Order: sequence, then structure tokens, then C-alpha cells
Amino acid sequence: MNFLIVVGTSLLTIFLIYSFFKEPFDIRLERKTIFLTKLPENFEGLKIIQISDLHSRRFGRKEKRVLEIMNQQKADFIFITGDINEARKKNVGPCIEFWNKLGELNVGNVYAVLGNHIHEDRKIEPDIFINILRESGIKVLDNENVRLSRGEQYICLLGVDDPHTHNSDLVKAYQGTDDYSCRILLAHSLDIMEDIKFGDMDLVLVGHTHGGQVKILGIRPFWVPTKYHGKYERGLFNIKDVSVYVNRGIGFKKLPFRLNSRPEITLLTLRKC
Repeated sequence: MNFLIVVGTSLLTIFLIYSFFKEPFDIRLERKTIFLTKLPENFEGLKIIQISDLHSRRFGRKEKRVLEIMNQQKADFIFITGDINEARKKNVGPCIEFWNKLGELNVGNVYAVLGNHIHEDRKIEPDIFINILRESGIKVLDNENVRLSRGEQYICLLGVDDPHTHNSDLVKAYQGTDDYSCRILLAHSLDIMEDIKFGDMDLVLVGHTHGGQVKILGIRPFWVPTKYHGKYERGLFNIKDVSVYVNRGIGFKKLPFRLNSRPEITLLTLRKC
């Protein structure tokens, strides 16, 4: 019995050390190719980096690793799908330095949307936070869209405020788009899919789930905060005939550890099918 206690205690200690000090910093680059019927020829092979759920409190080891990995990829666009900040207004200076460097990675081509914690925690008021990001060179899409052009061809990039806290307005974000163009939507939570009809969108990029954050093999994740629960916790899916990618995110919020859900930077390559 004493032997079993010692073994159990040792395993628990190893588990805690790994999930607190190893896996949260083991950022993985995930490469995915996505085929889109409406993709214009000029956008064939377009490379997009998606990051999500940074929950940055400082400009530390993890943030520096994020910049290092992203800088190596030379993507055409960088999309950030919410929950970027965790610092209070008086302590946000180091985070601003990090966001400045994010904006410099791909000048003019870094886009973001807000997540739920900017509304729930109010560590920084949303309007103030949007201005900080825009001054850092990160374009925030607040229930709106822009055209990304290559020559005479374009795709429509839409971004909505957080669906989880009911701040999204997809109808407003659609305004000015057309049905025949390729449309990509950035949102924080997969809950936005309830507002999307078949054929409305070509690609949807979201985060929010943290990939379950703590995932024990054979057991459903304890925490997946969407209306879909653990059905779409991470990865690439086809929902309502729309390609949907659920990013595992970089940081954490409530639980300061990860298990079998390594932080993720996603490199998406778009191809015409």
C-alpha cells in the first residue's frame, strides 16, 4: 500500500509539473490546407496565420516564442480571433510592446476581433482596447468587413464582436458584401454558427475553446465553453457546408495549466477547388 501511495504521489507530481511548466509553453505550429470553391485565382496559395486566446499578462517567454514562430512563416495575413489581453489598464505597457511587434510582423495585414473576456472582466474598456490595438497596427473588425484585394480580384473578410457575450452583429458585418465573393469570417466563439445559414460563408475561424485545455485520453474535456460543448473542441470541421477551424489558443484564463492541448499557431494555406 505504501508503495502504491508513493507511486501515485510521484505520478501526480510529474503530471502537475508537466501541465504547469512544460505544456503551456510548448507552442505547436499546425499546418492545414483548406479548399474553397469561391477562392479567386489571384489568392491561390494564400497563407494565413491564425492565433487566438493569447490572454497576455506580460511580454514574456511565451509571447517571444509566438513572435519567433510567426516571423519564420512569412504569411500573407495574420488573423487574431479574440481574448488577446489579460492585463489591467495600469499594467498593460509590456503587452502593448508585444502587440506593437505583432503589428510589425505583417504591416497593414494584421486583423483581430474581440473575445468574451474584454466584456466580462472590463480590465480595459472595449473602446479603449480597440484604439490601443489599432495604434499597434492591428486592425480590429467590430461587426464590419473589409475587402482584401489582389489585382482586380478580392475576398471579403468579416469580423464580429464576441458571440458568447451576445455582442456579435452578423447582419451588420455582412453589409456591403456580395453573395458571389469568397467570404471569410473571424469570430471568437463557435456560437456564431447559429447565425450562419448554408452558403453564407466560405471559411470561419474561431477560438475560445482552448481545445478543452485539459484533455485526459478517453474522457470528454471538462471545459468547452460553447453551445456545442465538446463536439467541436479543436481542429477543422465542415458545419453547414462551411469550413470551420477551431484554434486551441495560446494562453489560459481560469486554470493555469494545459494537458494534451498544446498552445497553437495555425498556418492555413488556401487552395481553389
